[in-house]
Amino acid sequence: MKRSIFITALVFGWIASSAQEMYSQQKVERLYKTGIELIEKREFGAAKKTFQEFLLLQKGNDSRTIEAEYFNAFCALNLYHQDGEKLVSDFILAHAENPRAASIYYDLGNFFYAEKNYGKAVDYFSKVDFSALTGTQINIGRFKWGYSLFNNKKLSESLDQFNFVKTSGGQFGPASSYYAGFIEYSQGSYESALSDLKRAGENESYSSIVPYLICSTYFKQKKYDELLSFINSIRSTNDLSNSTDIALLGAEASFEKQDYKKAYEGYSKFLEGKATLERGVLSRAGYSAFSIGKDDDALGYFKGAASNKDSIGFYSSYYLGALYLKKNQKPLALNAFESAKKFVADKRIAEESLYQFSKIAFDLDRGDVALDGLESFIKLYPKSDHLTEAKELLSQAYVTTNNYDKAINYIEALDGHGDALDKAYQKACFLKGVEFFNKENYEQAKIYFIKSLKRPLNNNYKAEALFWMGEVHSIEKNNDLAIESYRDVFQISSYSDSEVLLKARYGLGYAYFNSDQFEKALFNFKEYVVKSNQQNSNYGDATLRLADCYYVAKQYSDALTSYNKAAGFKFDADYAVLQAGNICSILGNFNEAKLNFETVIKKYPSSRFLDEAMFQIAQLDFEQGNYAVAVSEFSKLIDSGKPSKFIPYAYVRRASSYHNLKAFDKTATDYISVLDLFPTHPVVNDILLPLQEALTNAGRASEFDKYLAQVKSTNPNAKGVESAEFESSKGFYFNQDYSKAIQALGSYVSSYPESPRVDEANYYRAESFYRLKDVAKALDIYGELSARSNFSLANKVIGRIAELEFKKSNYERAIPAFIKLYKAASTKKELFSAWSGLMESHYQLTNYDSVIFYAHLILEKAKVNAGAENKASLYLGKAALGKGELENAKDEFLNTLNNAQDEYGAEAKYLLGELQFAKKEYKECYQTLTSLNTDFSGYPLWRGKAYLLLADYFVAVDDSFNARASLQSLIDNTPIQSIKEKAKDKLKQLEENDSKKLVRDTVFNKKN
Repeated sequence: MKRSIFITALVFGWIASSAQEMYSQQKVERLYKTGIELIEKREFGAAKKTFQEFLLLQKGNDSRTIEAEYFNAFCALNLYHQDGEKLVSDFILAHAENPRAASIYYDLGNFFYAEKNYGKAVDYFSKVDFSALTGTQINIGRFKWGYSLFNNKKLSESLDQFNFVKTSGGQFGPASSYYAGFIEYSQGSYESALSDLKRAGENESYSSIVPYLICSTYFKQKKYDELLSFINSIRSTNDLSNSTDIALLGAEASFEKQDYKKAYEGYSKFLEGKATLERGVLSRAGYSAFSIGKDDDALGYFKGAASNKDSIGFYSSYYLGALYLKKNQKPLALNAFESAKKFVADKRIAEESLYQFSKIAFDLDRGDVALDGLESFIKLYPKSDHLTEAKELLSQAYVTTNNYDKAINYIEALDGHGDALDKAYQKACFLKGVEFFNKENYEQAKIYFIKSLKRPLNNNYKAEALFWMGEVHSIEKNNDLAIESYRDVFQISSYSDSEVLLKARYGLGYAYFNSDQFEKALFNFKEYVVKSNQQNSNYGDATLRLADCYYVAKQYSDALTSYNKAAGFKFDADYAVLQAGNICSILGNFNEAKLNFETVIKKYPSSRFLDEAMFQIAQLDFEQGNYAVAVSEFSKLIDSGKPSKFIPYAYVRRASSYHNLKAFDKTATDYISVLDLFPTHPVVNDILLPLQEALTNAGRASEFDKYLAQVKSTNPNAKGVESAEFESSKGFYFNQDYSKAIQALGSYVSSYPESPRVDEANYYRAESFYRLKDVAKALDIYGELSARSNFSLANKVIGRIAELEFKKSNYERAIPAFIKLYKAASTKKELFSAWSGLMESHYQLTNYDSVIFYAHLILEKAKVNAGAENKASLYLGKAALGKGELENAKDEFLNTLNNAQDEYGAEAKYLLGELQFAKKEYKECYQTLTSLNTDFSGYPLWRGKAYLLLADYFVAVDDSFNARASLQSLIDNTPIQSIKEKAKDKLKQLEENDSKKLVRDTVFNKKN
């Protein structure tokens, strides 16, 4: 049972005197005496029972009876009996004149005070007649009454009691001064508070407690000098309470006095070791450190205070930006100023932040961001001191921007512009054209190259645009226009970029070559080979083409020298060896020729010239009259099962060989095979007479009329109506009227099912479905056509099947189609399409060794343009990454970045950053990702991914401000919705984690 100390000096004095009177009594006396003794022993239960027994025996109203009634009530209170207060009240009513009645309210107040029942204590102290008490009792009672009022938040009434006691000294004088000072402080009566608090501080019990309140009072009064002087006076005080808070007040006072050195010292002491901090304090601490050059500390403080939600956050963001800028950490400065520029409440800060934000974006080659910022700045602050510089920066931003669309559209919309913007337009259009070219969108590329050439102020961009225009025309097989574009490069006065001139020379050589102007082609290829070096990627190919030109010009010795030289390079070495064999054959060096052809077959078993080498070996024997051997060699080609343009000729040559061997039945069979298998081939026109002769010699002359009729039926000129109908139907396709093409070509196939043109008609039907994105119907027709190995457009059919299966993510089906395309490829472009498809398909299936194999093939033999090389290099890195070979992956990504300024380069840089983040190479990761945003600002997908990863990086290095700033920047600026949603999710999670951390740290601080 809970007990209370409720024995006053007066009670015990009385007990001592009354006990003497009770000695003479018998049982009653003994009961009274026992009751008093039990109270002295604090055995209130037994005492109450004893006094109740006494009252039953003792009749009357003498002093002992009254005392017994009092003690009975007293014991009931100490025992917490429900009737305790009633017994006290009854006693007062019954004995109002008794001294006990006069002090009982005082006793009750003390009792409830001791019980911390301050409400009841207030009630009873308010009924006390303090004039009837001693001086000591008055001080005790009024202090406890004041303290009880204080706990019941009745501060003014409480102050009255403390004021009564505070100057009287004694036990409760210092405490009363302390509480009086505290109340006066809270009510704004600072002078009175200071007086009372200083008095309390003279007492040892309060000397370490009071200083903080005195400091706070001075601060409230803005008496900063007095505050700092007082702090200086208590430096030697031991066990000073709230010393760090006093340091904070001193720091705040020094801050107000603009004494930032002392402010910094105070803030440092206050903030040391604290996990959770008030942002306003952090901001002022940051400014103090900033003002005295303590940049690292300032950075840490401002990072904790910066945000875009209130004035503290905005100001902190601004100074954080200034510090990052001072440290040349421009990407981080960009984040900070991006936050601060939204502070519309302070136009000075908003203006300066927007200007710095735009300028930094420009310095980081973030052209699109710089343009937005500078345009907004000029519009919002037309009277700014930075206006002239902002306009100059805007002009330069258009020159350097990588956001080509925005630059082009903006400049085209202007009424007038000077040289600076014309140069910007020239560059932007050129680079946009290159971007389309690398995506194989040649029509759009051409449009932008033409736009670039309309404002040819910069000779470098003029030359490059002309060169790439030549490339587009070459791809479109418009050789005359290609020649014109390439030649114009050489007409630019004072232009001396050897690399571009060499590329133009190479392109010009090909344009002449493809238009059968071999003499001019020879000159340009020779110029290229002489002025280039063997490390150049096109050197081997140019050597081959030079050899071809010598060959056409019948300069066989020079041709053979060049072919033999070209055979030493990896690129098309099989072709060079084959052609060397052909020249040896022409020169009559049959053994040397055969050796070259056999080298092709043995050394290059996958060569696309394998069939020609086989044919030429057979042809050598045929030409030398070795007909039996020729039959055997021609049979090898025919029976190989490989689709080849030499098969019809092999049948014809074998037939001639059989004829010379007098095997006329076999002669006729081969000629008939040509008619059956290749009914529209040009050789058909040359075999009718030999077939007639062979049939006659074989005794089968009567069969000739049947085969003659067959030839006539398949002759394209035999049915004029059919031919016209076919050309008309096909015309719808070439006019891009694909729906009509499907209908017309379908009708043609139904009308002429036996026509040799049916396969071609079905091909254009499939192409029309393809153009209309009806993939299923296109694939059905392509599938039927793929079985026609002798179809002239077989390679295009195979390519389409592979492409569509890949797009449908049917990689297992796409791979065989790409392999088939590779085996049938007759051009470098077809080779690249096949190997690129195989590389990507195997990557999707995680067959990384195959990815690496085909990527190397592309780099060695199928670099059709810079984009192809960059793509292959990127996939080498992705494959290494997939295999867990992180160092190899890193090397390959860096290799890609050395050459690629396109989307493949952007992806390589992102993957490099991702790899570095996974390895916790945070410094390198940060540098990679920030440079990605600079170097590849024209690729919003990879920029967005980089910002998402940057946010993870900032979280990893415990930089919550910049993590939030990066995500908010994405939410505000990215045009890609999926990236925006991921940024929102990450920002929400980050804020939730920050809130949890704040709660956790707060609880920890309270516990400690």
